[in-house]
Amino acid sequence: MRKLFFQLYDFIETIPDRLYPFANEIEGQWVRGRRSYLNALNNAFETYGPQRFGYKLTFYRATFHFLGAVLFIVFATLLSQKFFGSDTALYVLMATAIVALFIQEFHLQKHSQSRKKGVIDWLTWVVPMVVYISIQTF
Repeated sequence: MRKLFFQLYDFIETIPDRLYPFANEIEGQWVRGRRSYLNALNNAFETYGPQRFGYKLTFYRATFHFLGAVLFIVFATLLSQKFFGSDTALYVLMATAIVALFIQEFHLQKHSQSRKKGVIDWLTWVVPMVVYISIQTF
């Protein structure tokens, strides 16, 4: 079960890598997708230093984090209304997600990413949730 969880986690985490739309030239051949993303990532590390993505890749990744947050908000709202019939369930789901994101960004990935990137990723997920909750309560 643990292996399945980590395979699913890896699959979800690498969606932006596989969908990278920008072409890069590698050994005289133009490529897209994961190879292009990994090449852009290596170039960013060479240019900016270890674990530094640069503005373009940071923005690209943040876009996927934002889309993930919006999808989570939609599914959490539907789940809380259809299965639990309660706004309280929505707040519990959002709070649980915020804590889980904190653990994921600052505990599980603390050695594989910079703290700055972790903060940007966490905020990209949490700000839309907080805005949504604020709109729902007022």
